[in-house]
Amino acid sequence: MEPITAAVVAAVQWMASSDVVKAGVKDAVKDAYEGLKAVIRRKWGDAAPISKAIKAIEEDPKSKAHAAVLEEKVRAVKATEDAELAQALQHLVEQLKTHGVGGEAVARIQFKVSGGVVQGVAGAENVQIGSMTFGAPPKG
Repeated sequence: MEPITAAVVAAVQWMASSDVVKAGVKDAVKDAYEGLKAVIRRKWGDAAPISKAIKAIEEDPKSKAHAAVLEEKVRAVKATEDAELAQALQHLVEQLKTHGVGGEAVARIQFKVSGGVVQGVAGAENVQIGSMTFGAPPKG
């Protein structure tokens, strides 16, 4: 799963869970998530398929089908190649990692920065949503 979808799914599932007890932590993650969505809306618009795919995940955070559609839409607009979106994603991922949200799926998202400019994003290797696994089979 590419990193934008992995981060969105992790953030939405965590914010929707009843386990969220620290309001300050939830606000930090939510603010970073809203920042990512704002960049997407500004670049592609509210009516764009990528925006609609995010709304679908927000309505049903555990849907594997919605996650697959979002991943498809992210790739269609080449969102992982956009520097501004990469910066918003990096901020979200930092918040998710700081607060232990998303497990290994988020932990594996890495950023290459060169000369102060985001050059690219290396996606998550394996991401699990419910009982469905994306990516390479586990190394045993």
